[in-house]
Amino acid sequence: MGALSIIFLFFASVLPKGNSLFYILSSVCIMIIVWLYSIKLGFVAYIVVSLLSLMIVPNKLVAVLYILIFGLYPLFKAICERGFPVYIELGLKLLFYNVALIILYFVFKIIMKEIPNFKFGIALTIASSEVIFVLYDYLLTLILQKLKSLKIPWRGN
Repeated sequence: MGALSIIFLFFASVLPKGNSLFYILSSVCIMIIVWLYSIKLGFVAYIVVSLLSLMIVPNKLVAVLYILIFGLYPLFKAICERGFPVYIELGLKLLFYNVALIILYFVFKIIMKEIPNFKFGIALTIASSEVIFVLYDYLLTLILQKLKSLKIPWRGN
């Protein structure tokens, strides 16, 4: 799964279209490890893929996005979905995303040496990206439900 994550991140880096699909697929790889084995093993895979992506993936921005959001989120999602009420779960997930956005904003600022320009304003950009993030979370949930319906016999949990 880790190798697949690296391949998907490489594709996200070099292919001009469809990189969102490859980010999601790299997330699904970590989610599968968490579901089949454990959050600990998922975290180890996340660290290994993050370090390898910094070395192998040509576009380091892709690696940074993976490290801050797409690789870490399946781990956070698994923790949030273990007993919290739905409204707290959603609040924690949005908090995670907004903190990641703030960090990403400052990483861009450091790398690009200037403040990014938001065509429609920062508030609308954040609000629309939060809607997309909730859709991403829902998509991961649907994928996980489909995996669970397959009744994979070697599941480690």
